[in-house]
Amino acid sequence: MTALAWLDGALLPADGAALAIDDPGVRWGEGLFETMLARDGRILAFGAHLERMSRSAEALGLHPIAPPEHVREAVRAVLAEGAAPLVRVRVTATTRPTLLVEAGPLPAVESGPLNAISLRGAWRPDDGLAEHKTLSFLGRRLAWRRAGAAGAGEALLLDGEGRLGEASRSNAFWVTGGRVATAPVRGLLPGVTRQAVLGLAEVHEAVAAEDEWRAADEIFVTSAVSGLRPVVECDGRPVGDGLAGPVAGRLAAELEALAAREAESP
Repeated sequence: MTALAWLDGALLPADGAALAIDDPGVRWGEGLFETMLARDGRILAFGAHLERMSRSAEALGLHPIAPPEHVREAVRAVLAEGAAPLVRVRVTATTRPTLLVEAGPLPAVESGPLNAISLRGAWRPDDGLAEHKTLSFLGRRLAWRRAGAAGAGEALLLDGEGRLGEASRSNAFWVTGGRVATAPVRGLLPGVTRQAVLGLAEVHEAVAAEDEWRAADEIFVTSAVSGLRPVVECDGRPVGDGLAGPVAGRLAAELEALAAREAESP
């Protein structure tokens, strides 16, 4: 499919969509965004994405911003024009208010096991702004770029003591002896797919010391677009036996089943 955009009521090719230079989202990063995956025009937990955006707008005082019903209408309009079975959708809302929805085919690289690097000091549990998906996303982008420069697909973000928080573009989980754990939401994004995993398995919210998560049997990351991806190597060392683990495999299959069963039409 051709990448498309919906910008303040107009459908146009994605490469023709542009925000004004004085838009607060361009000038100050004053806005929010959501990314999601549409399967045959349906999106898993679409309502949860809209709710997160609304909560963040309220918590940060980002007004005016497009209300959920306008976002839903725009996503529906874009997906009605697309024909691909898997479509990556991004919603951007600024305080002009500007509403931009982009839709295009899912890159082939967004699946399968990952190699990762770790970045000490990149997670700050006292950073409340990191709990919102704002357009001020440079810190995570730089972490992802550092991963790419090192030949890795993801960066695990650690606090100053080496404890595991999240990843540059996803939430992180680790498995030890069949026990699944993830960091509590403090200075990290409350991911929609993270919440779905919490509903599929007994997951303990805990802060893992460096020696604990490095000794884990499995590590995996989750995001709305990429789903669940096992991390099989970190900093050049294998995670567990260096293969995708059984817990990650089971939860990935359950997420797929959940999407097939409960994905919503906008």
